[in-house]
Amino acid sequence: MSNHRATGTKATTPHTPHHVRSTAMHTKERDTCCPTPRGSSRRKSNVVECESCGLYGMCQVAGLDAPVPDLIDEIVGRREPIAINQNVITAGMPFGEIYAVKSGSFKTYATLANGDQQIIDFYYPGELMGLEGMSERVYPLSVEALEASSVCRLDFSKLNLLGERMGEFQQQLILALSRRARQDQWVPLLMGAQNAEQRTATFLLSLSDRFAEHDLPSLRFKLPMSRHDIANYLGLAVETVSRMFQRFQSMDLLEVHGRHVELRDIDALRVIAGLNSINGS
Repeated sequence: MSNHRATGTKATTPHTPHHVRSTAMHTKERDTCCPTPRGSSRRKSNVVECESCGLYGMCQVAGLDAPVPDLIDEIVGRREPIAINQNVITAGMPFGEIYAVKSGSFKTYATLANGDQQIIDFYYPGELMGLEGMSERVYPLSVEALEASSVCRLDFSKLNLLGERMGEFQQQLILALSRRARQDQWVPLLMGAQNAEQRTATFLLSLSDRFAEHDLPSLRFKLPMSRHDIANYLGLAVETVSRMFQRFQSMDLLEVHGRHVELRDIDALRVIAGLNSINGS
């Protein structure tokens, strides 16, 4: 996660933007982790499939798909419920785990000297949290649930149990970091946005792109955060964010009903944001 906010700036002021169990238990938990086949009509828009999760490759190394339980339940804590407003990570905690969002959403923030929060980023199903704590062995930012959510935790203190599989695990970790780098490509675009229209359009496009990355609905979705949180993140006034949504709706670029949004003209939003796509095509 890149700290692309000016941490001394208030939210309303524009600024440059976690041994072996029985086979039955293992199977039951795995079915809960991946409850619905991909493409099923029962699939929820805020629950990611295991195959589309940032931890999937690492879980496979630990035996997720093995017919007989292996190390998965020793190393990975799965589908842990997190209540709304509950902190999964508090800034200053020693690093020990990385977390994958299974369902729901989170915000990561820094606490300013005056006690206010400065939102740094949001996390959605399939994305990994806590990676930035690996280098200094301390989590620099806090992470809080925006809604009733669930996470899977990967315990770094037990990775020695992987033995000869450690090399394969490291390869999967590098791939996860690479995917994170792709996610962070949106940071300079938000930083370079010159006005409220560009920032709001870029924000909506980044949501769509990140949802699509994890095989979630990317054109019609529910915003998990409040307008206040969006304003804090973008360095705009709450009234400005609401006005931008109304303006885009009047231009038939999107349809808004409360927190439910449908993107109706991606190409036009890209023009407003000053880009064709995140890949530059």
